[in-house]
Amino acid sequence: MYTFPFDTCETPKSKYFAQPYSVAVNLCSTLVVLYFLCKTQTTHAFLLLFSLLLFDISHTFSHFTHIKSKLQITLVHVLAYLLNFAFFYALYKHTNQVPSMLFLLFLFCIVSFDVYAFFNLSLLFYIFTQILFFFSVFFYYYSALTSNMKRRLNILLFFIGLVYLGFINEAMNCKKMLTRYPTFPFHAIIECIIFIAVYFFCLTFYTI
Repeated sequence: MYTFPFDTCETPKSKYFAQPYSVAVNLCSTLVVLYFLCKTQTTHAFLLLFSLLLFDISHTFSHFTHIKSKLQITLVHVLAYLLNFAFFYALYKHTNQVPSMLFLLFLFCIVSFDVYAFFNLSLLFYIFTQILFFFSVFFYYYSALTSNMKRRLNILLFFIGLVYLGFINEAMNCKKMLTRYPTFPFHAIIECIIFIAVYFFCLTFYTI
């Protein structure tokens, strides 16, 4: 079963500095978030980018050292919830549009399956549910967003899709790729795509 961070496709260098290339890219992402966080002017924008900062820090630490338990993936997953709910709150505050009971029920179903997937299925399932939550909130509020926000968010969604395809590729082909190129940090490629997504996310929402 594909698990994070142990099965990500970058051969660990040591116990205390496991995946340096992924760490380096994630540190750059963290600095980008910190830069935009300092430029926010509303509470909901600050909460959104602060939750992203916490997620990035946890994600970076998971690549820095591997702790033999579910502690790291649990923390990252909880912070993904925090990020998604902060995103929901930010769009609600920005649009003043109260979500319908039907939509809230739909989100509850996503969260219910996500909890089941986290305890019973592989990482790919509960990455998908978190992405689905994000996409659902985005499309629910899409009509109330400005054209500039829509354009940037469309780009963001494209890169999020690429990230998920990258995880699928790792789950299916990582052993084969590392057998052929054992020192190449394949996972760092995914982190570079995440870096682009983080930039567009921050650029879109720091002024919301």
